[in-house]
Amino acid sequence: MRRATPCLLALWRPVLPCLLMLAMLSAAGPARAQSPDGEPVVLSTGEPGGAYWSAGARLQAVATDMGFTVQHLPSAGSMENLERLLASDSPVGLVFAQGDALQRYFDAHPDAEQKVDVLENVGRECVFMMVERGTGIRDDDDLQARAAGLSLAIGSEVSGVAVTFDYMRSLVPELGDITVAYTDTRVAMERIRQGADSVNAVMVVHRPREHSSELDIAIANPARFHLVRFSDERFLRRLSGGRKVYRQMRLALPGVEEPVTTLCVRALLVAHKTKLTMRQRNKLTDLVNYHWMRVYTSP
Repeated sequence: MRRATPCLLALWRPVLPCLLMLAMLSAAGPARAQSPDGEPVVLSTGEPGGAYWSAGARLQAVATDMGFTVQHLPSAGSMENLERLLASDSPVGLVFAQGDALQRYFDAHPDAEQKVDVLENVGRECVFMMVERGTGIRDDDDLQARAAGLSLAIGSEVSGVAVTFDYMRSLVPELGDITVAYTDTRVAMERIRQGADSVNAVMVVHRPREHSSELDIAIANPARFHLVRFSDERFLRRLSGGRKVYRQMRLALPGVEEPVTTLCVRALLVAHKTKLTMRQRNKLTDLVNYHWMRVYTSP
């Protein structure tokens, strides 16, 4: 029996490496089937086709090139993104959000600020408020003085535009007398143009160089619409850390004689501190530091 042992070992020796390799592949199989780098980073962005959604698609593509997986979820916008990010039963660990929406969320949930990190700027989004010329409103002083007679169309109660207007009203309470109508803003612009609507103002928020149909209608019909100028210093109030939520900008728009003075807010990439693994955070840090211009393509 003692002499047979070396013979048996000699028979098994060529097979042992293959058996070990099969065992290793079997153990690694489920993780590989899910993602090359384990669990995916779950990113919540915005409505399909919108600016946040498009930026999310670019981020997802860059992550794939870097060897890790990003799962890209649509949403109604900044507030839904933040609710998902801070919900303990949600897998979302990364979101896009407007700076005013983030501050609004912090105001309502003071403990949330300690749970997230702002990783990067995704550009700026600006307020465009178009009013019917018959209102006599030219700037935010007029807007405050005539607030009680103004009906403002905003696309949706859960949109980033609604959050922006709510935050603007918290800074300048005189705007609180404006009546808000949640409706299709493009249809509202057409009806104002035709003199057939009960609303007399429309507000949208988007990137400075983006062309929304609402803004295009206003520019093409200067006899019917005026773009409101925003210059009240209260909009530029600094937070306790010295940061401003809004920045005042003068935007040159094609077809408009004078630059439009308005308010702009940063769009942000926000991560949950504990929902991401250390490796995921390191990958995202590399993405932001070395590849961000592939995600943030224009102002």
